[in-house]
Amino acid sequence: MLSPWSDLAFWPNAMYTPSFFEVNDPQLIRTFVEENNFGLIVSSKDGSSIQETLTPFLYATETNDLLGHMARANPHWKEWNGNRRVKIIFQGPHCYVSPNYYSSSINVPTWNYTAVSMEGEVEIVDDLAEQKAFMHWLVDKHEQNLPQPWHFDETHKQFMKLFSAVVFFRVRITNTTAKFKLNQNKEESDRLAVIDQLSNSDSPFERKVAALMQADLEAHE
Repeated sequence: MLSPWSDLAFWPNAMYTPSFFEVNDPQLIRTFVEENNFGLIVSSKDGSSIQETLTPFLYATETNDLLGHMARANPHWKEWNGNRRVKIIFQGPHCYVSPNYYSSSINVPTWNYTAVSMEGEVEIVDDLAEQKAFMHWLVDKHEQNLPQPWHFDETHKQFMKLFSAVVFFRVRITNTTAKFKLNQNKEESDRLAVIDQLSNSDSPFERKVAALMQADLEAHE
């Protein structure tokens, strides 16, 4: 049994992942990344400084690659000449959990959350056809359910001029760590009590965490 203080930090430190919270299901990880694809890419050229950029990613599962882009004016991508090793962090629903939410008496404050961390080697994508394919995929993914979807028109000269202001890149994933901290180290009665509390919250994040907790309970019945 983990100490009640063992995961008190509001965000995991280097994805420390006790076995209770580890996720290894490839389909679950794929779905998580696709649904929470606005990620944070982090790298360091020489260990003395850290660069980070928030940007949407596409997960090419057939090749185990992440595809992304950033502004050419952003100096981050230039650091990759010295060190191509990068980490991308995807964060999902998360919320505070009060000791008062549990049915048992000995508990401390904590934070439930979901996250996936991927490490790999980054490379710049210079091929125009690949760049266009990425932009079509990214736009269509986020426009498809809108009443009047906007479509990327690659024949539009002004749109295509904007490509010169963007750097496209691919990350060859070599390691993935997924962590869903959803009170799996607690008794079922405590978990159900937290689910009940969060399900009735006004916060959509808390309701989403409750739904994930319920799904995890049902998956392990």
